[in-house]
Amino acid sequence: MELSGRGIQLLRPPSAKRVHERIIMTTLVDKRTTGARAALPPVVLVNIIWNIFIVLGSLLLFSTVFQQSEDFFDLGRPVQVFAGLIALVPAALAVYSSIQLIQRKAGGRFSAMGMNYVIMVLAGFYLLHLWGVFIGMDNISSAILANYQWSLGLAVAYALYWLAGRLEEDTPMRMRLEQAAIGIGMISLILLLWFSNILGAASAILSTYGNAATWITTGVIIISGVLAYRMLKLGIYFNETPAQQSAWQGWLMLSPNIIGFMLFFAGPLLLSFYLSFTNDTVGNIPEFIGLQNYGEILSLQITTTSLETTAQAALAPNYTALGDITLGSSRIVIGARDPLFWQSLRNTIVFCLLLVPLSVIPAIILAMILNSKLPAMKFYRAVYFLPSVAAVVGTALIWRWLYDPTIGYINYIISQIVGFLNNTLGMSVTDPAILWLTDQGVVLFSIVLLAAWQVIGFNTVLFLAGLQGIPNTLYEAAYVDGANKWQEFRNVTLPMLAPTTLFVIITTVITGLQVFNEPYALISARPLPTAATTSVFYLYNRGFFRFEFGYASSVAWILFAIIFAITLVQFRFSRAKAYED
Repeated sequence: MELSGRGIQLLRPPSAKRVHERIIMTTLVDKRTTGARAALPPVVLVNIIWNIFIVLGSLLLFSTVFQQSEDFFDLGRPVQVFAGLIALVPAALAVYSSIQLIQRKAGGRFSAMGMNYVIMVLAGFYLLHLWGVFIGMDNISSAILANYQWSLGLAVAYALYWLAGRLEEDTPMRMRLEQAAIGIGMISLILLLWFSNILGAASAILSTYGNAATWITTGVIIISGVLAYRMLKLGIYFNETPAQQSAWQGWLMLSPNIIGFMLFFAGPLLLSFYLSFTNDTVGNIPEFIGLQNYGEILSLQITTTSLETTAQAALAPNYTALGDITLGSSRIVIGARDPLFWQSLRNTIVFCLLLVPLSVIPAIILAMILNSKLPAMKFYRAVYFLPSVAAVVGTALIWRWLYDPTIGYINYIISQIVGFLNNTLGMSVTDPAILWLTDQGVVLFSIVLLAAWQVIGFNTVLFLAGLQGIPNTLYEAAYVDGANKWQEFRNVTLPMLAPTTLFVIITTVITGLQVFNEPYALISARPLPTAATTSVFYLYNRGFFRFEFGYASSVAWILFAIIFAITLVQFRFSRAKAYED
């Protein structure tokens, strides 16, 4: 018991095991602080021995990399050297961790925890590979889909648990519903796995243990996992501060994203950067050619010639005319070595210039309507957001049918309007019969309409969140001052929406600069019409149709530089004008 100003409070005594651990840790810390040479905890000694095996394994991996031929999976000597250096990183970390652990420093504990955790995760992925999980994923999915009826119990369990959450806590009915939900869910899961031949899958996994690599990988997972957990418990011994504890907990929460980023994004990103300086193609070992790809892509020639001379004749033999400007009796001709890149870049910029107003202005209007207290607003919010989560391929097929010049509804509606104007109002308007997906002057606008239709819902949700964050006191003050609705919108709503508008415009521009899915799915003709070829589709065409991986990588990095520069300019230009609170 404890006597305080609030009365007598009963304190829960700590468990005997916890008291014993704390006494041991406190004793070790006291010995260390008084200068006594206390023995290292057994887990620390085991971790130092484990670090020796990590060093040996890292050196073995380093040797294996350099025993490969110099082509190194058709990637060349530089990638082989880089992979060898990466193989030495665990050895360096293990040596650093061992030295720090011997000196009883916190850095050794953190590095040991992190290294063992990463080793456990990577070994886990490799073990799944040895089990054949990745190859058999289709069979697993097919088996589950074939017995989908047993998964209905999971939906029932979720519904019961949701219903229980709406009842008051600690009531008998809530406890019964939760128990029923858990029971139904477990039974449904067991039945689903049983009828999906879980025993056969388990037998196939057990059969992989005839291979020594499976046993070794499993042992590595167990050892590294146990050591990481035991080192985590030595916070008192290493004088862990609350800030240090919060730091490793934060990194632990971020670790899945970080590991995924390093494996599936950072690695391919670095490889593409290297390939951009090579002439990599299918079946050939990349050769370093410096900035030749970038020079080929960005080379322009601007020359002045007379009106009688053709544009192409005024350019060098390896340049193609992009356009010309007439000035009096002469004209300026612009040519490029890679004209299709510049045309695709022009299409992409025009696409963005059309996409921003067509997706931002309607989104603001819809957000203001949805922010009102009209009936069924929640339903309409969901309806307007659906295009943003719908599959591009499915929606593109629908829009392709709408754009059909013969049976499409868009041309049908235009024909009906033209007929009404001619027959009823006596006008003589010609039916345009627009070829939405083949006319060079219209095809890009057709793609923009599809993209804007998909983006509007997402932008509407963002603007709706911004509108709901505006204090009502501002509108009340404007009303007292005699402002009408338009003045409230111009002087209150728009300034307060400035940060949201900045974010929406930046994300819309980035989306527009990376447009690929819409033209790829909407237009079935290959190659695409020149007016519909965007920069990313041009990159895709050079890399996966012409198999010029080095050249395509150069295009990708140029596009990255353009997107980064445009985004940076938007931030710099809009920061001073954006309202911040």
